[in-house]
Amino acid sequence: MAGTGIDDALDETLDDSLWSLGIYDAHCHPTDTMDVVPEIPKRKIQVLTIMATKAEDQELVAQVAREYPDRVVPSFGWHPWFSHRLWDDMKAGGSDITISKKEHYQSVLTNEPTEEFIETLPEPKPLSQFIAETRNYLEEFPSALVGEVGLDRTFRLPNPASLIGPDDKKLSPHKVQMDHQRRILEEQLRLAGEMDRPASVHGVGAHGVLHDSFSSLFKGFEKVVRSKRTQKRGPHDFEGDEDSDVEDKGPKPFPPRICLHSFSAPPDFIKTWLNPKIPATIYFSFSQAINVGYGYEKFAEMLGLVPEDRLLVESDLHIASIDMERHLAGIIHRVSRERRWDPSKTVQTVGKNWISFVYGDMASKALGL
Repeated sequence: MAGTGIDDALDETLDDSLWSLGIYDAHCHPTDTMDVVPEIPKRKIQVLTIMATKAEDQELVAQVAREYPDRVVPSFGWHPWFSHRLWDDMKAGGSDITISKKEHYQSVLTNEPTEEFIETLPEPKPLSQFIAETRNYLEEFPSALVGEVGLDRTFRLPNPASLIGPDDKKLSPHKVQMDHQRRILEEQLRLAGEMDRPASVHGVGAHGVLHDSFSSLFKGFEKVVRSKRTQKRGPHDFEGDEDSDVEDKGPKPFPPRICLHSFSAPPDFIKTWLNPKIPATIYFSFSQAINVGYGYEKFAEMLGLVPEDRLLVESDLHIASIDMERHLAGIIHRVSRERRWDPSKTVQTVGKNWISFVYGDMASKALGL
């Protein structure tokens, strides 16, 4: 028996006629459960936007993209949950200074870790090496994104199984210092700007810091917003109050398009991210797993603030890769109910938006969307 309210979405499916319109998963992690990857050709989903998160899965994502080029858009990035594994050798402009494993982890983790805990962690990878490797992947895949990147204030490192006793907790007291997370994020965003690629961004418990991080990169590239007075005078009949042409400034230190995935910040942040001065196009993606499954009580309010042309949907969690269709059906139906749209309009809208997010407005226009 179907439930009521939020739980209704859990049992919903989509008619084949809706799948045939083309449904795009804006953010997913099938490489976390590799046994589902061979099922990709059987999926009803038009294209999967697959995220990399750490050292172990960059090449896995590339392999899947090579095997299923028509069904996968790869995304290469380092998730904030694993940012402690990167050593910021770029901070001093590529200096030859070295640092020990112990010094590194003691400097980037909160609540100074013990030597025993540090011993269980991998040797930190130089950030410059990771950026170089990511650049190579982006060159190999001209449509690839940068992601999953971002900031997370709530995540705690798990305790290694070897250190967990009968009275110990699974999560350690250690988090990754926010300054370190910001540095890892910043260098990846600069690469996205250099390569003119969109980025898929994670933000949990650090919404203000995340916005500030982007704002620091936007500085000097902000759009000039015309006043109502000059707007009334037409597009050319004014002096010194025109939209800035940021394209003339060459490569920018930030992505041209940004997806805030499984967006769960307070609704007012949507207004903040939609500031017309921001020189990047901001998209908001929602998932059943985070935005509906956890019963986020302000989802309807958030959704109402998102412009129609900035809305995306996704399956998100690695466990969702086992049942992507059901997760996407759930969020599509929920969006349809909240926006009072026919499901076909929802599917067509988020499909058009996905193409614009990944390929840019020019590609979307070329396809007649």
